[in-house]
Amino acid sequence: MSVNASAGPERWELFRVAVGARTEWLVLRVTGEDGTRGHGECSDAGSLPRVVERLASGLPVDGEGGFLSRTVAGGVEQARVDAAARRDGLPLWDWLGGEHPGEIELYANINRVPGGRSPDDVAACAWAAVRDGFRAVKLAPFDVADPRAEIPLPALGLARLGAARAAVGASVALMADAHERLTLDELAPLLGPLADLGLYWLEDGVGIARPDELAELRSLTELTLAGGEFASDVGEVEKVDGLVDVLMPDVKHAGGTLRARDLARSAPGTRISFHNPSGPVATLHAAHLTGVCGGSVEPLEYAYGEASWRSAVVRGAERIGEGRLTLPDDTPGIGLDLDTDHPAVTRVWSGRLEPHPSCRG
Repeated sequence: MSVNASAGPERWELFRVAVGARTEWLVLRVTGEDGTRGHGECSDAGSLPRVVERLASGLPVDGEGGFLSRTVAGGVEQARVDAAARRDGLPLWDWLGGEHPGEIELYANINRVPGGRSPDDVAACAWAAVRDGFRAVKLAPFDVADPRAEIPLPALGLARLGAARAAVGASVALMADAHERLTLDELAPLLGPLADLGLYWLEDGVGIARPDELAELRSLTELTLAGGEFASDVGEVEKVDGLVDVLMPDVKHAGGTLRARDLARSAPGTRISFHNPSGPVATLHAAHLTGVCGGSVEPLEYAYGEASWRSAVVRGAERIGEGRLTLPDDTPGIGLDLDTDHPAVTRVWSGRLEPHPSCRG
């Protein structure tokens, strides 16, 4: 379906939500001439001053260009899509022609939990997520070296994973995000031990931007391989057809909700798990998309343990219990409003962007 945006000028606002030492959420809010609002998220686009500069300069609506432009454009498109669905009085999953996704299973990404990164620290974080009802946990074991450790990073990462597995038990799905931190020569000797740990998937051992090297990794292991968090073009996905088992579009970095949906649809034989180490706005956009992608959808990523108040900042619209997310019933759009009076929220920019000719559902 094609839904016109508000015919008159749009008012835009960018809000910074201060979360912790490693995280801030950047939320865009559009208000149409008719008063309809929509929300999008462009967190992790880059430094806040560069995001503001990009918005103030007049953002291209197509989201082409570099990572910063594409991610900020992703937030813009999310907000416009949310507003369009609200204008039609439909939940986003319905506006997109999908089905109500019901309770959405989440997995806990513990990578940004405050605290240490020793194997014991990681194990404690993993166990806390399981205690809170999550049945799947992901960590980034190779992200940070420990200057106190007397073993190299590859072995330290393996020790972190081993400690997490011992803490959560065999019945919990355990994922490792390598973030492309190791060379293939460093990663190859770990593939056997990783398989012995019963990993649910290995993410970004090699990124999809390097299909030849990814093919080499694929030939070395039967581990489930996941990737694609920075994909923005169907052609990128087509080049790695058969090389990744789980494709991970991100509603921010892909250039918006509709682009993430199109990436998911471009890989009909691949399982889909939307990449989402994000705030409540991107989480709800991705959650609604799970109702559009059918039976191939894997659990949705959730940034566990960063902020106990994250639901409050969207007035309780993010409802999570026992590792599952329940969407607001029949609420138009993604079903939330940002609490701009919350102490963590600061408005950092407001202005106008050229109205988009249409949002396509």
